[in-house]
Amino acid sequence: MSTIAIPAEKKPPRWLAVWLAALVALTPFSIDSYLPAIPAMAAALDTEVARVQHSVSSFLLGFAIGQLCGGPLSDRWGRRLVGTIGLSIFIATSVLVLFADHVDQLIILRFFQAIGGGFATVISSAIVRDLHSGREAAKIISMISTMMLVAPLIAPVIGSVLLATGGWQSIFIFLLLYATAMLVLVRWLLPETVSRFSRARRQRKPLRSLIDSYGQVVGNRRALGFLAAQAFVSGSMFIYITTAPFVFMQVFEVPANQFPIYFGLCVLGLICMVQVNIRLLNLFEPRNILLAGILLQMLGCGLLLLGTLTGVRELALWMAPLVLVMACIGITGPNAAACFLEFFPRISGSANAIYGATIFITGGILGGIVNNLHTGTLIPVAGAMLGCTVAALFFAVVVARAHEPIEAEVPVTKRFIPR
Repeated sequence: MSTIAIPAEKKPPRWLAVWLAALVALTPFSIDSYLPAIPAMAAALDTEVARVQHSVSSFLLGFAIGQLCGGPLSDRWGRRLVGTIGLSIFIATSVLVLFADHVDQLIILRFFQAIGGGFATVISSAIVRDLHSGREAAKIISMISTMMLVAPLIAPVIGSVLLATGGWQSIFIFLLLYATAMLVLVRWLLPETVSRFSRARRQRKPLRSLIDSYGQVVGNRRALGFLAAQAFVSGSMFIYITTAPFVFMQVFEVPANQFPIYFGLCVLGLICMVQVNIRLLNLFEPRNILLAGILLQMLGCGLLLLGTLTGVRELALWMAPLVLVMACIGITGPNAAACFLEFFPRISGSANAIYGATIFITGGILGGIVNNLHTGTLIPVAGAMLGCTVAALFFAVVVARAHEPIEAEVPVTKRFIPR
């Protein structure tokens, strides 16, 4: 990719991290805001709740596909164009969902809505990598993560209020308006970080070059080690999310109206740890912080399993290590992403697509497997979470060799191409 040094008077926009966080938040808003409305949607569509829940699965699949396709296309066509295409698809399908009168229509429309969402959000980390590297990239990703994590906290509340006041369709009207605001953001505020020369050169290449860019990512063993490490770390989070209702409301008999409090404590811990990570990056390299985060998470998972095997039934004794486990993702996530993307300065869009899609798919599979291993106890949950951290440590140390310095295959200077 052709690169241009950033002139002193043309630094990246001051509010860039906020704008990118708002764009990435489209995904948790799209999933979490309509979960409270699923029973009402099932009644309205004259079907079972379980059938409507397939629209969640179709969204997850579509989102992964959208990232895999949108990433290399953003390297080829530019970040803003791909983001515009994705948001246009998202807006159009949101309108069609309002008129859906059969659950199969809902499932299909959510799939295509997610493809648009994947196109739109995959450009965020790619823009960060276009402009920054190393510690600076990890700091920016951490700030984006902090702001983006507000969305899962407020999305269910927004969905419940909209459901009570305007019915389930009002939730998709909200998503439509939010996506429209993001379209304005992409078109007029976000910078294009892929030069015209690079776009023209890439567009002259055959479409097979899109597949070749994925081949470059898959062929980098160390980079895949960082990806696998974070995929298993995130797997512990997906296991928690999948089994949280059973853990809190059945095992510990937490009332349904108090469930969001305990669920939100982990998110708050995650937000706090992201802030700690930003400060640690002033002193340590991302790869070293990543290793420390995995070890700390392993400690938390070990305490969870120990408490489960010894028959501990005190909710506070379960919550303390659980919050630690979830909070550690605030350390591992930004640093794993920065280390992984460091290897691909010229194809950051494709690399970010594989990164996001792999974590989404792996986490979903792990959460589903543990959910199917239901024994009525917490042993499968705690045991699987500990197993995830052990696997993460193996990939970080043995495959990624996180204890060794990282050198990008092709040196690259920072760039910023104004509109």
